[in-house]
Amino acid sequence: MNPATTGPMVREAQRHLAQLILRPIAGQMAEDASEKLGGPVQIDVVRPMQAFDAGGKARALATMVAALPPISALLSEVLDNKRALSPSRP
Repeated sequence: MNPATTGPMVREAQRHLAQLILRPIAGQMAEDASEKLGGPVQIDVVRPMQAFDAGGKARALATMVAALPPISALLSEVLDNKRALSPSRP
């Protein structure tokens, strides 16, 4: 990245990353979770970024990106436990 890159350019890049890349991934995860858990699930990766200043947005984005795999693993574990506790159907 160019060292002369300014804060507004970084914020715009973060916004595009969240809207064009992370939102569809989170949407698929939410749809899958809703289907498997039997209730509505929403994962919003854009709104949390709006609550922070430029430096905070970078940290918030890094936290959200880092949290996606553990959330997926946790969801898998919850679903496995739910299946294990459910009575088997003939």
